[in-house]
Amino acid sequence: MMRAPQTVVILHEAMNASARIDEADALAQAEHVSAALRALGWSVTVMPTDLNLAATRDALLRLKPALVFNLVESLAGDGRMIHLLPTLLEATAMKFTGSGSDSIYLSSQKLLAKQWMRNHGITTPPVLGENAASDDDTATWIVKSVWEHASFGMDDGCVVNGTAAASDRIAHCEALHGGEWFAERFVDGREFNLALIEVDGQPEVLPIAEMTFVDYPKGKPRIVGYAAKWDETAPEYHATRRVFTELPAAERELLCDVALQCWALFDLAAYARVDIRLDDAGIPWVLEVNANPCLTPDAGFVAAAAASGRNYKQIIELITSAALS
Repeated sequence: MMRAPQTVVILHEAMNASARIDEADALAQAEHVSAALRALGWSVTVMPTDLNLAATRDALLRLKPALVFNLVESLAGDGRMIHLLPTLLEATAMKFTGSGSDSIYLSSQKLLAKQWMRNHGITTPPVLGENAASDDDTATWIVKSVWEHASFGMDDGCVVNGTAAASDRIAHCEALHGGEWFAERFVDGREFNLALIEVDGQPEVLPIAEMTFVDYPKGKPRIVGYAAKWDETAPEYHATRRVFTELPAAERELLCDVALQCWALFDLAAYARVDIRLDDAGIPWVLEVNANPCLTPDAGFVAAAAASGRNYKQIIELITSAALS
């Protein structure tokens, strides 16, 4: 008798009609991951989840899946709750993809993540107000959300000169978007995305992507803002391009070493992405550590894996294998 396929549950945040395009992207991820898992022989159930965590727990306990594929990046549209699903899955002793709840929380709270990195010798841009000695009023700052990812709320106006302008922009973003915002020193350098995937229990750095800013007008901030990521009608969307080029050995080794330090420091698992800016002096500044990067076929993580010679099904198989082992 042929053995029935094992079940995997794909968890994603429940969406409503007002969901932003970056939030609704979880549905596209679920669709592509589901197709890959079925091709790998799994029986797949896609399940939306919301703040009723008891209902999610009870549904999972009824289904008894061999694995949960965690695509939850927020709950009720709030990134502060990103760690609650991994916490729930750990409490029910279920195997799930990606990093654990502590790693998700620590890497997602950007101020905490930056302090954690500084405490362990990893260079990251200073934060406005954190150390008066670094609050240079002649410096350029960039204003970001503490919790939200996907460049939420980031546009050219988030890059400002002087501490007063940075404070004003923080207040503006909090009033417009809600949540918590902060300013960090803007590093005007080359930007690299380092994707990592777990293979046989060890992290492998995939081919390094550099974000290039093609024909940007003089004075326009070279940032990967919200429009560059999500708005296909915006000039930035087409002018911000990911390229895989052969870097000098010393430069590649430096970037890889920093990414691997972040993997170990945050106790990451299965897959992750580390965003780094390299300044003119050759100093690597870690901007963010993303413990659950996007898995749509056009996303940076999948592009890096493809550059390593892996197809989409192989990526998903490695992620599930890491969780099961």
